[in-house]
Amino acid sequence: MLTTLATEIMSTPVVTITVEKPVSEAARIMLDNHVGSLVVVDENGYFVGLISESKYLPEESALPYLRQSVLRLLGSELGDPENFEEVIENTRNTLVGDAMRKDPPTVSPDTHLGEIAKLMVEAETHHLPVLEDDKPVGMISRHDLLTLFASSD
Repeated sequence: MLTTLATEIMSTPVVTITVEKPVSEAARIMLDNHVGSLVVVDENGYFVGLISESKYLPEESALPYLRQSVLRLLGSELGDPENFEEVIENTRNTLVGDAMRKDPPTVSPDTHLGEIAKLMVEAETHHLPVLEDDKPVGMISRHDLLTLFASSD
């Protein structure tokens, strides 16, 4: 297993979305495809970012009240989540380009498993886009790594 490469564990095809789509559409695509993140591409299919269920809302600096309300709902802060419906309504039309992570770590198809695992831990990420010539060719999730533990090989 010391020679396992990204191409051997990545999921394909890559589920993508473009920057001008609303996050409500991103949510629908994630649910329909049973994935926790989408690779964001430009009009030519080049990688520009990542949007995931864990980083779904815009950064706190953009709309600080949204982040606090969601954190309360998730139990990260004491408080009453009475305005959760308002938060959902206010963010539904936020553009993917405004909510995505613009500089997520990525790997190439020939990245070794050890480097992939180390990068996921150090970057505290659950998803790593696999890029070739700046275009997405696969996605590696922590779930993909978990399947290696379940493998009988």
